[in-house]
Amino acid sequence: MSVALALFVKTPGLSPIKTRLAADIGAAAALAIYRASVACVKEAVDAAARQIALTPYWAVAEAEGAADWSPWPVVIQPDADLGERMRVIYDSLWHRHGAVLLVGADAPMLSAGVVADAARELAGPPARVLVPADDGGFVLFGANSDLATDPWSAVPYGAPDTALRFLAQVGPALPLRQWPAQPDLDTQADAKALLSMPPPLPTESQRKLWALLANSKVGLNGVEPIQG
Repeated sequence: MSVALALFVKTPGLSPIKTRLAADIGAAAALAIYRASVACVKEAVDAAARQIALTPYWAVAEAEGAADWSPWPVVIQPDADLGERMRVIYDSLWHRHGAVLLVGADAPMLSAGVVADAARELAGPPARVLVPADDGGFVLFGANSDLATDPWSAVPYGAPDTALRFLAQVGPALPLRQWPAQPDLDTQADAKALLSMPPPLPTESQRKLWALLANSKVGLNGVEPIQG
């Protein structure tokens, strides 16, 4: 058994990016913040992969965007609802590796240590792992069992109790290891919350993201959106 990790991303120019955030701070600022958030998560995953055997993949929303993502291998999300997209990616990588972590690109506080610990948890007996989000969703889920027939699409994603209802539907018989909730990055309120709680020991990518947050409309100083 090995552990795969799929980082779910959208390709700028092919899909709308952070539309709720863009509505408040402008499309250019939201895109820059999205790219910086992706870099934060990638940096954490790469650091985790230096600690434990872990094979990362980009889970790309658009087939025509595959060439835009490197250096990891790419898997393509199906054209379906979020639950089905996660189920298909999980199932495909589970057949290759036997254990899979699914991670969102809007989790810039996710640390290499948590990713590595989650991967270690899946290297043993049947188990699930979860990092909840402050808004009731989750930023990381993983397991090491066949979950193909579970009703991933029966979950109301974007609800205040998404994580709880997801765990009740997907692998409910498996033991669960859960980490403390952390903020994700979907809205201006999320961005303000992140700005107010910078990591105590930020990575290089996190420094860049928090600088972008401070120099956009989400900043506490109220300056205009960044350009470009």
